[in-house]
Amino acid sequence: MRRAASIVVLVAALSAPSGVQAGEDWSTRFATTFQESCVPQRLSYEGTLAQAREAGWEVFTPAGQSEFGALMAKSAAALEEAKTDMPGMSFRAQTFARDVEERVLHLVVSLTVSEPLDAIGCYLYDFEATEPVAAAAVSDILGSKPAQSHSDETVVSHLWGPPPSMPRTLDTYLTFIPPGSPYAEQAGFDGQMLKFSTSQPREDGK
Repeated sequence: MRRAASIVVLVAALSAPSGVQAGEDWSTRFATTFQESCVPQRLSYEGTLAQAREAGWEVFTPAGQSEFGALMAKSAAALEEAKTDMPGMSFRAQTFARDVEERVLHLVVSLTVSEPLDAIGCYLYDFEATEPVAAAAVSDILGSKPAQSHSDETVVSHLWGPPPSMPRTLDTYLTFIPPGSPYAEQAGFDGQMLKFSTSQPREDGK
């Protein structure tokens, strides 16, 4: 289940703020962009796609951005590997781009269908980031503080447990990988990522 719920490749190292961080205004803007795109329709894959379009996102082909293309290629490889352990699993995703305060951000909305659960993933990327977003900005939208934290010169990452105000939503990750980090090759990108997954209700009520 864990592998199926995290098909889009990312570093799950846990983090805390230390050293230089992005300014408060940008940290808040990044977090609220995620909130307005991923939270309102988080229980529905199709609903989240519609919400993204309503929020101003435009469909974007990953091949149009080299780093995004590499990231999605790693995701596809992880999917094929996961299928060997979970026969019958399926995966689909839509990728988007949007200018936010003159920076191009990218959004991935995914649906992984497997026997344990149908997981909707929502991932926000800033490939131009050179400083980590402040965890406090994400805490403000989740209503809780990080459960675990880690920070060093190679990765700054934070983990929040399931938010009490968002039933069926699982852990939230905020991860910054600086240029030149050894994690960049493993993850398929450098920059900033914010993501969570939600268990989509099924017709049987599960």
